Amino acid sequence: MLAEDDVFTAEFFSCVLLSNAVHLPAAVAGSEVLLGDGSSSSIYAGSTRVPLRDGPYFAIGSALYKVYGLYADPQDAFVFGVRDDEDEPGGFIQSHGSAIPVPSRLYSESPCDAIPLSGKRFGVEDVYDLKGTPTSASCRDYQSFSGKASATAEMVQRLIRAGGVVVGKTKTSQFASGEYACDWVDYLCPFNPRGDGYLDPDGSSNGSAAGLAAYEWLDNTIGTDTLGSIVGPAACNGVFAIRPTHGISDMEGVVPVSKLLDTAGCFSRSIVDLQTLSSMWYSSVKQTCQAPTPTRVLYASEEFDKFPDIKRPVMYAFIVDLERALNISTSNFSITEAWDDEAPAPITRPIQDFMQTTLAHIQLYDCYRNNAKWRTSFKEQMGREPYANPMIRFKWGLGSKLSLDDYETACEEKIVYRAFLREKVFKENTVLILPCGPPTARYRDVYDLPPEKRKNNLQGFGFLRDLNAFLGGLPMVIVPVGQVLVRSSVTGNMVYEPVSISLIGAPGMDCKLIDLAATVMSASGRPMEVKVEKSLYETLD
Repeated sequence: MLAEDDVFTAEFFSCVLLSNAVHLPAAVAGSEVLLGDGSSSSIYAGSTRVPLRDGPYFAIGSALYKVYGLYADPQDAFVFGVRDDEDEPGGFIQSHGSAIPVPSRLYSESPCDAIPLSGKRFGVEDVYDLKGTPTSASCRDYQSFSGKASATAEMVQRLIRAGGVVVGKTKTSQFASGEYACDWVDYLCPFNPRGDGYLDPDGSSNGSAAGLAAYEWLDNTIGTDTLGSIVGPAACNGVFAIRPTHGISDMEGVVPVSKLLDTAGCFSRSIVDLQTLSSMWYSSVKQTCQAPTPTRVLYASEEFDKFPDIKRPVMYAFIVDLERALNISTSNFSITEAWDDEAPAPITRPIQDFMQTTLAHIQLYDCYRNNAKWRTSFKEQMGREPYANPMIRFKWGLGSKLSLDDYETACEEKIVYRAFLREKVFKENTVLILPCGPPTARYRDVYDLPPEKRKNNLQGFGFLRDLNAFLGGLPMVIVPVGQVLVRSSVTGNMVYEPVSISLIGAPGMDCKLIDLAATVMSASGRPMEVKVEKSLYETLD
Protein backbone atom coordinates (compact mmCIF):
# COMPACT_ATOMS: atom_id res chain seq x y z
CA MET A 1 0.00 0.00 0.00
CA LEU A 2 2.76 2.42 0.90
CA ALA A 3 4.38 1.93 -2.49
CA GLU A 4 1.11 2.39 -4.38
CA ASP A 5 -0.20 5.53 -2.75
CA ASP A 6 0.98 9.00 -1.72
CA VAL A 7 -1.79 9.52 0.85
CA PHE A 8 -1.59 6.27 2.83
CA THR A 9 1.10 6.28 5.52
CA ALA A 10 2.42 3.67 7.95
CA GLU A 11 0.51 5.32 10.81
CA PHE A 12 -2.75 3.95 9.41
CA PHE A 13 -1.55 0.42 10.22
CA SER A 14 -1.99 1.19 13.92
CA CYS A 15 -5.63 0.21 13.56
CA VAL A 16 -6.85 -2.21 10.89
CA LEU A 17 -10.51 -2.85 10.14
CA LEU A 18 -11.36 -6.05 8.28
CA SER A 19 -14.65 -5.03 6.73
CA ASN A 20 -17.27 -7.76 6.21
CA ALA A 21 -14.65 -10.40 6.94
CA VAL A 22 -15.81 -13.98 6.46
CA HIS A 23 -14.72 -16.80 8.82
CA LEU A 24 -12.36 -14.56 10.74
CA PRO A 25 -10.79 -16.52 13.63
CA ALA A 26 -12.10 -15.25 16.95
CA ALA A 27 -8.56 -15.04 18.24
CA VAL A 28 -7.73 -12.42 15.61
CA ALA A 29 -10.62 -10.04 16.15
CA GLY A 30 -9.65 -7.33 18.60
CA SER A 31 -6.10 -8.64 18.91
CA GLU A 32 -2.91 -6.66 18.73
CA VAL A 33 -0.21 -7.63 16.26
CA LEU A 34 3.45 -6.65 16.49
CA LEU A 35 4.65 -5.25 13.17
CA GLY A 36 8.10 -5.68 11.72
CA ASP A 37 9.19 -2.15 12.55
CA GLY A 38 8.47 -2.63 16.24
CA SER A 39 5.11 -0.83 16.21
CA SER A 40 1.83 -2.56 16.91
CA SER A 41 -1.45 -2.84 15.07
CA SER A 42 -4.90 -3.44 16.50
CA ILE A 43 -7.07 -5.57 14.25
CA TYR A 44 -10.84 -5.35 14.29
CA ALA A 45 -13.54 -7.09 12.31
CA GLY A 46 -16.91 -5.63 11.50
CA SER A 47 -19.57 -5.13 8.89
CA THR A 48 -20.39 -1.91 7.06
CA ARG A 49 -23.61 -0.80 5.43
CA VAL A 50 -21.80 -0.03 2.20
CA PRO A 51 -18.76 -1.81 0.73
CA LEU A 52 -15.45 -0.17 1.53
CA ARG A 53 -12.42 -0.07 -0.73
CA ASP A 54 -9.01 -0.77 0.77
CA GLY A 55 -7.30 2.34 2.00
CA PRO A 56 -7.01 4.85 4.83
CA TYR A 57 -10.04 6.15 6.75
CA PHE A 58 -10.75 8.44 9.67
CA ALA A 59 -13.15 7.10 12.30
CA ILE A 60 -15.41 9.54 14.14
CA GLY A 61 -17.82 7.66 16.35
CA SER A 62 -19.29 4.90 14.22
CA ALA A 63 -18.69 6.74 10.95
CA LEU A 64 -15.73 6.32 8.60
CA TYR A 65 -14.49 9.12 6.35
CA LYS A 66 -12.14 9.11 3.38
CA VAL A 67 -8.69 10.56 3.83
CA TYR A 68 -7.33 13.34 1.63
CA GLY A 69 -3.72 14.37 1.34
CA LEU A 70 -3.06 18.11 1.08
CA TYR A 71 -0.66 19.42 -1.54
CA ALA A 72 0.62 22.97 -1.77
CA ASP A 73 0.19 24.88 -5.02
CA PRO A 74 3.37 26.98 -5.27
CA GLN A 75 2.81 27.61 -9.00
CA ASP A 76 -0.60 29.23 -8.33
CA ALA A 77 -2.05 26.90 -10.96
CA PHE A 78 -5.36 26.29 -9.16
CA VAL A 79 -8.29 28.53 -8.25
CA PHE A 80 -9.35 26.03 -5.60
CA GLY A 81 -9.36 22.33 -4.84
CA VAL A 82 -12.47 20.15 -4.61
CA ARG A 83 -13.60 16.95 -2.98
CA ASP A 84 -16.66 14.78 -3.51
CA ASP A 85 -19.83 15.89 -1.73
CA GLU A 86 -20.93 12.72 0.07
CA ASP A 87 -24.40 14.20 0.68
CA GLU A 88 -25.06 15.32 -2.91
CA PRO A 89 -24.66 12.70 -5.64
CA GLY A 90 -22.37 14.00 -8.36
CA GLY A 91 -21.62 17.15 -6.40
CA PHE A 92 -18.38 18.72 -5.24
CA ILE A 93 -17.33 20.77 -2.24
CA GLN A 94 -14.91 23.63 -2.75
CA SER A 95 -11.86 23.53 -0.51
CA HIS A 96 -10.76 26.61 1.39
CA GLY A 97 -7.18 27.72 1.55
CA SER A 98 -4.50 27.23 -1.06
CA ALA A 99 -3.85 23.51 -0.52
CA ILE A 100 -5.31 20.99 -2.97
CA PRO A 101 -6.95 17.90 -1.40
CA VAL A 102 -6.27 14.62 -3.20
CA PRO A 103 -7.88 11.30 -2.21
CA SER A 104 -5.98 8.08 -1.73
CA ARG A 105 -5.48 6.19 -4.98
CA LEU A 106 -6.40 3.00 -3.10
CA TYR A 107 -10.07 3.97 -3.23
CA SER A 108 -10.08 3.46 -7.00
CA GLU A 109 -10.39 0.13 -8.77
CA SER A 110 -7.71 -1.09 -11.14
CA PRO A 111 -8.08 0.44 -14.63
CA CYS A 112 -9.92 -1.70 -17.18
CA ASP A 113 -11.75 -1.18 -20.47
CA ALA A 114 -14.81 0.16 -18.66
CA ILE A 115 -12.85 2.60 -16.47
CA PRO A 116 -9.52 3.26 -18.22
CA LEU A 117 -8.88 6.41 -16.17
CA SER A 118 -9.54 4.83 -12.78
CA GLY A 119 -7.64 6.66 -10.06
CA LYS A 120 -6.17 9.27 -12.42
CA ARG A 121 -6.26 12.74 -10.91
CA PHE A 122 -7.46 15.64 -13.04
CA GLY A 123 -7.36 19.40 -12.87
CA VAL A 124 -10.24 21.10 -14.69
CA GLU A 125 -9.98 24.56 -16.25
CA ASP A 126 -12.21 27.05 -14.47
CA VAL A 127 -14.56 27.50 -17.41
CA TYR A 128 -16.09 24.02 -16.94
CA ASP A 129 -18.99 23.78 -14.51
CA LEU A 130 -18.60 21.48 -11.49
CA LYS A 131 -21.82 20.84 -9.60
CA GLY A 132 -21.83 22.63 -6.26
CA THR A 133 -18.91 24.96 -7.01
CA PRO A 134 -18.66 28.37 -8.69
CA THR A 135 -17.23 29.00 -12.15
CA SER A 136 -15.22 32.21 -12.32
CA ALA A 137 -13.53 32.25 -15.75
CA SER A 138 -10.95 34.27 -13.75
CA CYS A 139 -13.46 37.09 -13.20
CA ARG A 140 -14.46 37.72 -9.59
CA ASP A 141 -17.66 39.54 -10.50
CA TYR A 142 -18.71 36.73 -12.83
CA GLN A 143 -18.06 34.16 -10.10
CA SER A 144 -20.04 35.97 -7.41
CA PHE A 145 -22.92 36.76 -9.77
CA SER A 146 -23.22 33.30 -11.31
CA GLY A 147 -23.25 31.35 -8.04
CA LYS A 148 -22.70 27.62 -7.77
CA ALA A 149 -23.20 25.35 -10.77
CA SER A 150 -26.24 23.08 -10.63
CA ALA A 151 -24.70 20.46 -12.92
CA THR A 152 -21.29 19.25 -14.05
CA ALA A 153 -20.21 19.83 -17.65
CA GLU A 154 -20.63 16.76 -19.85
CA MET A 155 -16.96 16.58 -20.79
CA VAL A 156 -16.04 16.40 -17.10
CA GLN A 157 -18.71 13.76 -16.50
CA ARG A 158 -17.07 11.64 -19.20
CA LEU A 159 -13.84 11.69 -17.21
CA ILE A 160 -15.64 10.73 -14.01
CA ARG A 161 -17.55 7.89 -15.66
CA ALA A 162 -14.21 6.54 -16.90
CA GLY A 163 -12.84 6.54 -13.35
CA GLY A 164 -11.12 9.94 -13.34
CA VAL A 165 -10.86 11.87 -10.07
CA VAL A 166 -11.30 15.65 -10.20
CA VAL A 167 -9.10 17.37 -7.59
CA GLY A 168 -9.58 21.03 -8.42
CA LYS A 169 -10.23 23.88 -10.81
CA THR A 170 -7.25 25.33 -12.63
CA LYS A 171 -6.78 28.96 -13.55
CA THR A 172 -7.56 30.37 -16.97
CA SER A 173 -6.99 33.65 -18.72
CA GLN A 174 -10.09 35.76 -18.20
CA PHE A 175 -13.05 34.36 -20.16
CA ALA A 176 -10.64 31.94 -21.86
CA SER A 177 -9.27 34.78 -23.96
CA GLY A 178 -5.76 35.82 -24.88
CA GLU A 179 -3.80 37.48 -22.08
CA TYR A 180 -0.18 37.61 -21.02
CA ALA A 181 0.89 37.48 -17.38
CA CYS A 182 1.02 41.28 -17.26
CA ASP A 183 -2.67 41.49 -18.20
CA TRP A 184 -4.01 39.64 -15.15
CA VAL A 185 -5.77 41.72 -12.48
CA ASP A 186 -8.47 39.71 -10.67
CA TYR A 187 -6.18 36.73 -10.11
CA LEU A 188 -2.45 36.02 -10.20
CA CYS A 189 -1.30 34.37 -13.42
CA PRO A 190 0.03 30.81 -12.89
CA PHE A 191 3.79 30.32 -12.83
CA ASN A 192 5.33 28.22 -15.59
CA PRO A 193 7.68 25.77 -13.80
CA ARG A 194 10.04 25.38 -16.75
CA GLY A 195 13.37 27.16 -16.96
CA ASP A 196 13.87 29.58 -14.08
CA GLY A 197 10.15 29.71 -13.30
CA TYR A 198 9.53 33.06 -14.98
CA LEU A 199 8.59 32.01 -18.51
CA ASP A 200 5.12 33.24 -19.46
CA PRO A 201 2.73 30.24 -19.32
CA ASP A 202 0.72 31.58 -22.30
CA GLY A 203 -3.06 31.24 -22.28
CA SER A 204 -5.83 30.59 -21.77
CA SER A 205 -5.57 27.06 -20.33
CA ASN A 206 -2.35 28.00 -18.55
CA GLY A 207 -3.29 26.75 -15.09
CA SER A 208 -3.91 23.27 -16.47
CA ALA A 209 -0.60 23.22 -18.36
CA ALA A 210 1.51 24.79 -15.59
CA GLY A 211 0.05 22.57 -12.87
CA LEU A 212 0.66 19.41 -14.87
CA ALA A 213 4.22 20.48 -15.68
CA ALA A 214 4.89 21.13 -11.99
CA TYR A 215 3.16 18.48 -9.89
CA GLU A 216 3.88 14.75 -9.89
CA TRP A 217 0.66 14.12 -7.95
CA LEU A 218 -1.43 15.46 -10.84
CA ASP A 219 -1.92 13.00 -13.72
CA ASN A 220 -3.81 14.89 -16.45
CA THR A 221 -5.60 18.18 -16.93
CA ILE A 222 -8.22 19.54 -19.29
CA GLY A 223 -8.75 22.92 -20.88
CA THR A 224 -10.39 24.60 -23.84
CA ASP A 225 -9.07 25.94 -27.12
CA THR A 226 -10.59 28.62 -29.34
CA LEU A 227 -7.53 30.11 -31.03
CA GLY A 228 -4.59 28.51 -29.28
CA SER A 229 -5.57 28.14 -25.63
CA ILE A 230 -4.38 24.52 -25.52
CA VAL A 231 -1.68 24.86 -28.16
CA GLY A 232 0.26 27.76 -26.61
CA PRO A 233 0.30 26.57 -22.98
CA ALA A 234 1.30 23.04 -24.02
CA ALA A 235 4.30 24.36 -25.96
CA CYS A 236 5.37 26.94 -23.36
CA ASN A 237 5.03 24.53 -20.42
CA GLY A 238 6.49 21.53 -22.26
CA VAL A 239 3.68 18.96 -22.08
CA PHE A 240 1.72 16.80 -24.55
CA ALA A 241 -1.72 18.00 -25.59
CA ILE A 242 -4.46 17.80 -28.19
CA ARG A 243 -6.80 20.33 -29.70
CA PRO A 244 -9.40 17.95 -31.16
CA THR A 245 -11.48 18.02 -34.30
CA HIS A 246 -14.05 20.76 -33.89
CA GLY A 247 -17.50 19.42 -33.11
CA ILE A 248 -16.57 16.21 -31.28
CA SER A 249 -16.58 17.94 -27.88
CA ASP A 250 -19.81 18.53 -25.98
CA MET A 251 -19.41 22.14 -24.82
CA GLU A 252 -22.54 22.21 -22.64
CA GLY A 253 -21.67 23.61 -19.23
CA VAL A 254 -18.56 25.42 -20.50
CA VAL A 255 -18.13 29.21 -20.62
CA PRO A 256 -18.13 29.93 -24.38
CA VAL A 257 -15.97 32.16 -26.54
CA SER A 258 -17.30 31.09 -29.95
CA LYS A 259 -19.27 27.95 -30.73
CA LEU A 260 -17.72 27.99 -34.21
CA LEU A 261 -14.23 27.60 -32.75
CA ASP A 262 -14.43 26.24 -29.18
CA THR A 263 -13.05 22.77 -28.43
CA ALA A 264 -12.30 20.75 -25.30
CA GLY A 265 -8.64 19.76 -25.13
CA CYS A 266 -6.44 17.89 -22.68
CA PHE A 267 -2.86 17.78 -21.40
CA SER A 268 -0.65 14.85 -20.34
CA ARG A 269 3.00 14.41 -19.38
CA SER A 270 3.08 11.05 -21.17
CA ILE A 271 2.20 10.33 -24.79
CA VAL A 272 0.77 7.00 -23.61
CA ASP A 273 -1.49 8.76 -21.10
CA LEU A 274 -2.61 11.12 -23.87
CA GLN A 275 -3.49 8.09 -26.02
CA THR A 276 -5.56 6.55 -23.23
CA LEU A 277 -7.31 9.78 -22.32
CA SER A 278 -8.10 10.89 -25.87
CA SER A 279 -9.36 7.51 -27.08
CA MET A 280 -11.85 7.53 -24.20
CA TRP A 281 -12.74 11.23 -24.09
CA TYR A 282 -13.49 11.56 -27.79
CA SER A 283 -14.88 8.05 -28.28
CA SER A 284 -18.42 9.33 -28.84
CA VAL A 285 -17.32 10.03 -32.40
CA LYS A 286 -15.84 6.72 -33.49
CA GLN A 287 -14.06 8.13 -36.53
CA THR A 288 -11.52 9.78 -34.22
CA CYS A 289 -9.96 6.39 -33.58
CA GLN A 290 -10.70 4.72 -36.90
CA ALA A 291 -9.07 7.09 -39.40
CA PRO A 292 -6.48 5.55 -41.76
CA THR A 293 -2.78 5.68 -40.89
CA PRO A 294 -1.14 8.82 -42.37
CA THR A 295 0.66 8.22 -45.67
CA ARG A 296 1.52 11.80 -46.70
CA VAL A 297 3.55 13.98 -44.33
CA LEU A 298 4.25 17.65 -45.00
CA TYR A 299 6.27 20.26 -43.17
CA ALA A 300 6.33 24.03 -43.65
CA SER A 301 9.94 25.22 -43.76
CA GLU A 302 8.77 28.83 -44.08
CA GLU A 303 7.40 28.54 -40.54
CA PHE A 304 10.43 26.74 -39.10
CA ASP A 305 12.67 29.46 -40.58
CA LYS A 306 11.07 31.97 -38.20
CA PHE A 307 12.63 30.16 -35.23
CA PRO A 308 16.18 30.78 -33.96
CA ASP A 309 19.08 28.58 -35.05
CA ILE A 310 19.28 26.86 -31.67
CA LYS A 311 15.70 25.52 -31.92
CA ARG A 312 15.36 24.51 -35.56
CA PRO A 313 17.67 21.47 -35.40
CA VAL A 314 15.71 20.11 -32.42
CA MET A 315 12.48 20.34 -34.41
CA TYR A 316 13.91 18.96 -37.64
CA ALA A 317 15.39 16.00 -35.75
CA PHE A 318 11.85 14.82 -35.02
CA ILE A 319 10.99 14.98 -38.72
CA VAL A 320 14.06 12.87 -39.53
CA ASP A 321 13.04 10.36 -36.86
CA LEU A 322 9.54 10.25 -38.35
CA GLU A 323 10.86 9.46 -41.81
CA ARG A 324 12.92 6.59 -40.43
CA ALA A 325 10.17 5.22 -38.20
CA LEU A 326 7.52 5.24 -40.94
CA ASN A 327 9.87 4.59 -43.86
CA ILE A 328 8.33 7.58 -45.58
CA SER A 329 9.61 10.77 -47.22
CA THR A 330 8.31 14.12 -46.05
CA SER A 331 7.70 17.07 -48.36
CA ASN A 332 8.13 20.79 -47.89
CA PHE A 333 4.83 22.60 -48.19
CA SER A 334 3.63 26.18 -48.44
CA ILE A 335 -0.02 26.95 -47.72
CA THR A 336 0.44 30.28 -49.50
CA GLU A 337 1.58 28.60 -52.70
CA ALA A 338 -1.16 25.98 -52.46
CA TRP A 339 -3.76 28.76 -52.19
CA ASP A 340 -2.27 30.62 -55.14
CA ASP A 341 -2.52 27.44 -57.23
CA GLU A 342 -5.89 26.11 -56.09
CA ALA A 343 -7.92 28.88 -54.45
CA PRO A 344 -11.61 28.35 -55.23
CA ALA A 345 -12.97 30.51 -58.05
CA PRO A 346 -13.69 33.37 -58.30
CA ILE A 347 -11.33 34.30 -55.42
CA THR A 348 -8.11 35.91 -56.63
CA ARG A 349 -6.98 37.69 -53.45
CA PRO A 350 -3.80 36.43 -51.73
CA ILE A 351 -4.49 34.27 -48.71
CA GLN A 352 -3.02 36.83 -46.30
CA ASP A 353 -5.52 39.38 -47.59
CA PHE A 354 -8.49 37.01 -47.78
CA MET A 355 -7.99 35.73 -44.21
CA GLN A 356 -6.84 38.98 -42.60
CA THR A 357 -9.89 39.46 -40.35
CA THR A 358 -11.72 36.12 -40.54
CA LEU A 359 -10.67 34.52 -37.27
CA ALA A 360 -10.67 37.79 -35.33
CA HIS A 361 -14.13 38.87 -36.43
CA ILE A 362 -15.70 35.52 -35.55
CA GLN A 363 -14.25 35.25 -32.06
CA LEU A 364 -14.61 38.97 -31.20
CA TYR A 365 -18.25 39.11 -32.31
CA ASP A 366 -19.18 35.92 -30.48
CA CYS A 367 -17.22 36.63 -27.30
CA TYR A 368 -18.80 40.07 -26.87
CA ARG A 369 -22.33 38.79 -27.37
CA ASN A 370 -21.87 35.63 -25.30
CA ASN A 371 -21.04 37.86 -22.33
CA ALA A 372 -23.66 40.54 -22.97
CA LYS A 373 -26.54 38.94 -21.05
CA TRP A 374 -24.78 38.49 -17.72
CA ARG A 375 -23.12 41.91 -17.98
CA THR A 376 -26.51 43.54 -18.45
CA SER A 377 -28.07 41.58 -15.59
CA PHE A 378 -25.12 42.37 -13.33
CA LYS A 379 -25.44 46.11 -13.99
CA GLU A 380 -29.19 46.06 -13.37
CA GLN A 381 -28.76 44.33 -10.01
CA MET A 382 -25.49 45.87 -8.81
CA GLY A 383 -25.80 49.36 -10.26
CA ARG A 384 -22.41 49.22 -11.98
CA GLU A 385 -20.59 47.51 -14.79
CA PRO A 386 -18.89 44.23 -13.82
CA TYR A 387 -15.13 44.50 -13.61
CA ALA A 388 -13.10 42.85 -16.35
CA ASN A 389 -9.37 42.98 -17.01
CA PRO A 390 -8.22 45.76 -19.38
CA MET A 391 -7.45 43.31 -22.19
CA ILE A 392 -10.95 41.83 -21.98
CA ARG A 393 -12.60 45.26 -21.92
CA PHE A 394 -10.58 46.12 -25.02
CA LYS A 395 -11.64 42.86 -26.66
CA TRP A 396 -15.31 43.49 -25.89
CA GLY A 397 -14.93 46.98 -27.31
CA LEU A 398 -13.68 45.58 -30.60
CA GLY A 399 -16.49 43.03 -30.68
CA SER A 400 -19.17 45.63 -30.00
CA LYS A 401 -18.20 47.52 -33.16
CA LEU A 402 -18.64 44.54 -35.48
CA SER A 403 -21.89 44.33 -37.42
CA LEU A 404 -23.86 41.24 -38.32
CA ASP A 405 -22.65 41.73 -41.91
CA ASP A 406 -19.04 41.67 -40.68
CA TYR A 407 -19.72 38.45 -38.81
CA GLU A 408 -21.54 36.73 -41.67
CA THR A 409 -18.76 37.68 -44.09
CA ALA A 410 -16.20 36.13 -41.74
CA CYS A 411 -18.30 32.98 -41.43
CA GLU A 412 -18.50 32.69 -45.21
CA GLU A 413 -14.72 33.10 -45.46
CA LYS A 414 -14.32 30.38 -42.86
CA ILE A 415 -16.51 28.01 -44.88
CA VAL A 416 -14.47 28.69 -48.03
CA TYR A 417 -11.14 28.16 -46.30
CA ARG A 418 -12.33 25.09 -44.43
CA ALA A 419 -13.41 23.48 -47.72
CA PHE A 420 -10.07 24.40 -49.33
CA LEU A 421 -8.12 22.77 -46.48
CA ARG A 422 -10.17 19.60 -46.42
CA GLU A 423 -10.37 19.12 -50.18
CA LYS A 424 -7.00 20.40 -51.39
CA VAL A 425 -4.55 20.01 -48.51
CA PHE A 426 -5.61 17.45 -45.91
CA LYS A 427 -6.44 14.62 -48.26
CA GLU A 428 -4.87 11.20 -48.81
CA ASN A 429 -4.31 10.77 -45.07
CA THR A 430 -2.16 13.90 -44.87
CA VAL A 431 -0.33 15.22 -41.80
CA LEU A 432 1.22 18.69 -41.60
CA ILE A 433 4.09 19.32 -39.16
CA LEU A 434 4.54 22.84 -37.81
CA PRO A 435 6.63 24.43 -35.07
CA CYS A 436 4.67 25.17 -31.93
CA GLY A 437 4.86 28.04 -29.49
CA PRO A 438 6.56 31.41 -29.88
CA PRO A 439 9.96 31.54 -31.64
CA THR A 440 11.43 33.40 -28.67
CA ALA A 441 10.23 32.76 -25.14
CA ARG A 442 8.34 35.52 -23.41
CA TYR A 443 8.93 36.20 -19.71
CA ARG A 444 6.16 37.02 -17.26
CA ASP A 445 7.76 40.28 -16.09
CA VAL A 446 7.42 41.91 -19.53
CA TYR A 447 4.98 44.82 -19.43
CA ASP A 448 3.36 45.77 -22.71
CA LEU A 449 1.69 48.92 -23.87
CA PRO A 450 -1.99 49.30 -22.90
CA PRO A 451 -4.31 47.01 -24.91
CA GLU A 452 -5.59 49.83 -27.13
CA LYS A 453 -2.00 50.61 -28.18
CA ARG A 454 -1.20 46.99 -28.87
CA LYS A 455 -3.77 47.16 -31.62
CA ASN A 456 -4.72 43.65 -32.75
CA ASN A 457 -2.33 41.57 -30.63
CA LEU A 458 -3.89 38.33 -29.29
CA GLN A 459 -7.16 38.91 -31.15
CA GLY A 460 -6.66 36.63 -34.17
CA PHE A 461 -5.99 39.20 -36.88
CA GLY A 462 -3.74 38.23 -39.77
CA PHE A 463 -2.83 34.91 -41.34
CA LEU A 464 -1.57 33.01 -38.30
CA ARG A 465 0.55 29.84 -38.32
CA ASP A 466 -2.05 27.73 -36.49
CA LEU A 467 -5.05 29.21 -38.27
CA ASN A 468 -5.43 26.00 -40.30
CA ALA A 469 -6.55 24.05 -37.23
CA PHE A 470 -8.68 26.87 -35.82
CA LEU A 471 -10.69 27.71 -38.94
CA GLY A 472 -10.44 24.29 -40.54
CA GLY A 473 -11.72 22.57 -37.41
CA LEU A 474 -8.78 20.16 -37.70
CA PRO A 475 -7.18 18.09 -34.92
CA MET A 476 -3.83 19.30 -33.65
CA VAL A 477 -1.47 17.37 -31.37
CA ILE A 478 1.32 19.17 -29.53
CA VAL A 479 4.51 17.17 -28.90
CA PRO A 480 7.48 18.36 -26.81
CA VAL A 481 10.51 17.24 -28.83
CA GLY A 482 13.36 18.63 -26.77
CA GLN A 483 14.75 21.57 -24.88
CA VAL A 484 17.49 24.13 -25.40
CA LEU A 485 19.76 26.00 -23.02
CA VAL A 486 19.16 29.75 -23.14
CA ARG A 487 20.12 32.65 -20.91
CA SER A 488 17.23 33.87 -18.79
CA SER A 489 16.46 37.56 -19.08
CA VAL A 490 15.23 37.44 -15.48
CA THR A 491 17.98 35.63 -13.56
CA GLY A 492 20.80 35.77 -16.10
CA ASN A 493 21.34 32.03 -15.64
CA MET A 494 21.41 29.39 -18.35
CA VAL A 495 18.07 27.57 -18.19
CA TYR A 496 16.17 24.98 -20.20
CA GLU A 497 13.40 26.13 -22.51
CA PRO A 498 10.94 23.60 -24.02
CA VAL A 499 10.82 23.03 -27.78
CA SER A 500 7.63 21.62 -29.32
CA ILE A 501 6.11 20.80 -32.68
CA SER A 502 2.51 20.22 -33.73
CA LEU A 503 0.90 17.59 -35.94
CA ILE A 504 -2.23 18.62 -37.84
CA GLY A 505 -4.43 16.14 -39.67
CA ALA A 506 -7.76 15.74 -41.40
CA PRO A 507 -10.97 15.71 -39.34
CA GLY A 508 -11.21 12.50 -37.33
CA MET A 509 -7.48 11.80 -37.24
CA ASP A 510 -7.26 12.81 -33.57
CA CYS A 511 -6.16 9.46 -32.18
CA LYS A 512 -4.07 8.61 -35.23
CA LEU A 513 -2.00 11.75 -34.76
CA ILE A 514 -1.23 10.73 -31.18
CA ASP A 515 -0.46 7.18 -32.31
CA LEU A 516 1.86 8.59 -34.96
CA ALA A 517 3.77 10.65 -32.40
CA ALA A 518 4.01 7.66 -30.05
CA THR A 519 5.31 5.42 -32.85
CA VAL A 520 8.03 7.89 -33.79
CA MET A 521 9.10 8.45 -30.20
CA SER A 522 9.23 4.76 -29.40
CA ALA A 523 11.08 3.79 -32.59
CA SER A 524 13.68 6.54 -32.15
CA GLY A 525 14.28 5.88 -28.46
CA ARG A 526 12.90 9.23 -27.37
CA PRO A 527 11.50 9.64 -23.84
CA MET A 528 7.79 8.81 -23.85
CA GLU A 529 7.10 11.26 -21.06
CA VAL A 530 8.39 14.52 -19.66
CA LYS A 531 9.42 15.27 -16.10
CA VAL A 532 8.01 17.91 -13.77
CA GLU A 533 9.52 21.23 -12.74
CA LYS A 534 12.45 22.98 -14.47
CA SER A 535 13.59 20.45 -17.07
CA LEU A 536 11.63 18.16 -19.38
CA TYR A 537 14.19 15.40 -18.96
CA GLU A 538 16.72 14.12 -16.45
CA THR A 539 19.79 16.34 -16.48
CA LEU A 540 23.21 16.07 -14.89
CA ASP A 541 23.28 19.60 -13.50
